[in-house]
Amino acid sequence: MIAGLILNTSACDPVMEPVEIPIGVILPLSGTLGVPGQSVMNGMDLALEEINAKESFRLRFIVEDGKSNVDSALAAYTRLADQHRVPAIIGPASSTETERAIPLINNKKIATLSPTAARSGLGTQSEFLFLSSLSVGRTVPEGVRISKKHLGYKNVATLVNKVDAFSTNSNDFITQELGMHSDVTIVHAGSYRLPQGASFGDITAQLTAIQNAVPTPDAIFLSALPEGRIGTLIAAHRQGIRIPFIVNFISIEAIHAVNEAEPGAAEGTITFQVWLPNSSVKESREFVDNYRSKFGDEPGDFAARGYAAVTILGEALNRVSTYDATSIRDALAEMRDYPSIFGSFSFDENGDAVTSPVIARVQNNKFEVLD
Repeated sequence: MIAGLILNTSACDPVMEPVEIPIGVILPLSGTLGVPGQSVMNGMDLALEEINAKESFRLRFIVEDGKSNVDSALAAYTRLADQHRVPAIIGPASSTETERAIPLINNKKIATLSPTAARSGLGTQSEFLFLSSLSVGRTVPEGVRISKKHLGYKNVATLVNKVDAFSTNSNDFITQELGMHSDVTIVHAGSYRLPQGASFGDITAQLTAIQNAVPTPDAIFLSALPEGRIGTLIAAHRQGIRIPFIVNFISIEAIHAVNEAEPGAAEGTITFQVWLPNSSVKESREFVDNYRSKFGDEPGDFAARGYAAVTILGEALNRVSTYDATSIRDALAEMRDYPSIFGSFSFDENGDAVTSPVIARVQNNKFEVLD
């Protein structure tokens, strides 16, 4: 009788449903940045499934298409804040969008985590903003050191998209870092203007100026958005330029697109990256296996950065008792030595990612790590 009473009482206990947490997402799912934006989304969707299968809470994405346009991304941020009242937003994607969103972030006070913005100094402008991908200030010094070791360059050229926040920041750090090497000379500093969302144009004149530089450059440092990286490598190869390019944050998807359009055009390119699919980190190997099972293909770095952003946010949510924006912000700010797919991961006092960069060179349409 007692046993039966206990069973009957237990059967009447209410079942506790997991708390659902709405998370805003702003990514360029259409337009010129639509392909990398979709890759980021794929990585995020995988992380969402994994988190919802094991945690005591459930995440629900409210996805806004930034349309590869700064104004669209800002309008999306306002909708997520005012209409959906989310406590956290993943995005915006580009450094330009993120920089322009800072007044909104400070006004709305929503914990904001960009998975792909890489301009140094953004986090200093808002206590609610975090970058889960490495900033150029952390990739460039190591990238210059290792690329110089392998290429032995003495004379270099630089080429930058002058109207993009990431590109100009990357070029500034590259110029500064090269200036610390007394045996390196920038023989030509070129630029073009390609607003975010615009189609890549003709840069024949800029490439000709590099070709005619005296002495001839041993390497070309390119700072550009994805469409500029792809377009420049293709145009340079078609123009007969065989000088190796060094491109901050070029993805393996971009490398494949370049080599498909112009066979061999991406070979020898060196990149400064946050992650590569052949990483030996345990969490990374598991991510690659699970991604391949879900999508039937190997992930690129954009998918990895999307996955990492969601898992980092998930870890922060594990550390709070209430899921409000301030608590989430505090948990992100206190994150130290989290075992991410990038390796040991922390945020510094400015909300910038702290992990080890990866320097690699394209060989046979794949990245090979340089050390």
